[in-house]
Amino acid sequence: MDNHQIGMAQLLVTKAPGVIRSTGLGSCIGIILYDPFAKVGGMAHAMLPKHRPGRGDNKSKYVDTAIDTMLEDMEALGANRLNIIAKLAGGAQMFPDSDRDSLMVIGSKNIAAAEEHLSSLGIAVVARDVGGHSGRTLELDCRDGTLYIKTVSNETKI
Repeated sequence: MDNHQIGMAQLLVTKAPGVIRSTGLGSCIGIILYDPFAKVGGMAHAMLPKHRPGRGDNKSKYVDTAIDTMLEDMEALGANRLNIIAKLAGGAQMFPDSDRDSLMVIGSKNIAAAEEHLSSLGIAVVARDVGGHSGRTLELDCRDGTLYIKTVSNETKI
């Protein structure tokens, strides 16, 4: 199996039998795109909702540019945009007592940004494991599109 690890503000696209893993998603959002016919998948570990001019050129850091970049990279590997589905995980509120501080609600902003951008592109979000107060580890199996999610207390498969 072809295993890949990505970190914060990174993304990766690969084909089956590849596996993409990212650890330590707190308020960051994990955006998973998958074409079940081409068996091409991508994962982004995005930190902030929207890229703005002057913010640098790391497209993986922002929800909107990470999605756009993954779509281009997936199409280059043979994926068809019409077949691509999305899954979202992360966007936790890691400091529950700070909910009035706008810096601390970045998780919910990341979730909303991902939902809105994917919707504007006509890509269905078929599964979500978002919010809460726990960090997550994600693992995408490109052979079948299964996303494994681990938290301190739980393991989920979507």
